[in-house]
Amino acid sequence: MTRPLVWTLYAACVLVWSSTWVVIAVGLEDIAPFFGAGIRFSIAGAGLLIAAAALRRPLRTDFVLSAIVGLLPFATTYGLIYWAEQYVTSGLTSVLFGVLPLYVALLAAATLPSERLRPRLIAGVGIALGGLIVAFSESLDLGSGEHTALAALAVILSPLASAIGNVAIKKRGGKLDPLVMNGWAMLGGGLVLLAVSAPTEDWGATIWSAASIGSILYLAVFGTGFTFVTLTVLLRELPAVTVSFISMIIPFGALALGALVRDEEVTALAVGGALLVVAGIAVAQLPIRRRVPA
Repeated sequence: MTRPLVWTLYAACVLVWSSTWVVIAVGLEDIAPFFGAGIRFSIAGAGLLIAAAALRRPLRTDFVLSAIVGLLPFATTYGLIYWAEQYVTSGLTSVLFGVLPLYVALLAAATLPSERLRPRLIAGVGIALGGLIVAFSESLDLGSGEHTALAALAVILSPLASAIGNVAIKKRGGKLDPLVMNGWAMLGGGLVLLAVSAPTEDWGATIWSAASIGSILYLAVFGTGFTFVTLTVLLRELPAVTVSFISMIIPFGALALGALVRDEEVTALAVGGALLVVAGIAVAQLPIRRRVPA
């Protein structure tokens, strides 16, 4: 795959995921969190498997990897995020999720020989995290609700499940059909979320409004089906930590969308924080040029 195409797909993931935090919040107004997440992933998984069958692709895959991805990134990460967004803002959620590259760096160093844990990598992640905090310091209000602190902790822990899934895909998914592997994983993760929802949430209280239905469909098709298949492709082409930096760029994508679509203000702190994030990614990722002795 050519580099321009790889970075185009990278940018597409950033753009779509930048919008999903707000769309999740919209859906939570009418749909219980685990129920909404379960429907989202079940629809996305079934859709990918139907597409694969229509394209006459074999539906066999690495079912161990599909189970890992279904239980961890899909069921655990998104179950925690959907639950947490009832108590903390979507903006705070997207910023706290920015710890993902740190988790990926530690796990990749322990399991992937090609991705060593370098001091520059840790320093770069630290700088980028600092940039996120600076950029959104004016709006990182934890709130005073009964479960806000627990919800914030859930968001901070949720990327660990995603990190395990990403590293597992990097390690085992190189030759798998991304449609089929993700299809089974999404379907399995969705069914797990629905199983958690059934005894704990009132499905009859769901309001099937245009906003809630549109939220589920958008998240299923674009925020899940497109992005996670693309993520699997990107993990074949780029280091796992490089791919994980998407989570740090997403809040700025959301900020830019807000400015373009809703005329929201972009502050000097936001610009300064964005520059720090760019600097941190550069420190972590750009190779050092060593002088060759004359």
